[in-house]
Amino acid sequence: MIDKLQQIIQQTTTQEVDTNSDIANNLTGNVAKETGSSLIDGLKSAVSGGNLSDLSDMLGNTDKNALTSNPIVKTIISSLTSKLGTNVGLDNNTAGGFANSIIPQIISMISSKVQSGDFNISDIISSLAGGGTGSVLDQNGDGKVGFDDAISAVKKGKLGDALGGLFKK
Repeated sequence: MIDKLQQIIQQTTTQEVDTNSDIANNLTGNVAKETGSSLIDGLKSAVSGGNLSDLSDMLGNTDKNALTSNPIVKTIISSLTSKLGTNVGLDNNTAGGFANSIIPQIISMISSKVQSGDFNISDIISSLAGGGTGSVLDQNGDGKVGFDDAISAVKKGKLGDALGGLFKK
């Protein structure tokens, strides 16, 4: 699953750098690397920290503008801005502008794939956690996290609030 996320990151970052006159095209690989590490590390941190509510809100939202108010997204943008300045050599305005544009764009694409069923939320969470977390979310043991799991979680009082945002359309 991380490979699929990395592909989206690479493709989107390459397109964004190609159209950004403030970033030299020869920096595309470095920018994509830092974008990927900031995004994946930020998502892993949210999963390992048990921040499933903000994570589910984030993955349940495809509105790029609304995503910027999500605490996880803010943290990822801040991390990427710093890495682009320190590791790639971009000035703070260019780094911040790029991070504020690319992170919501990538997360919106991932959210669209989750909502369309192309990506399974339990696979994403499990891969970010290093395996195993998906089974906690899979309330009925069918190997998938779906609406029935959300209902079961709410009825059992486990993870109900956190999972609620995953299943809104």
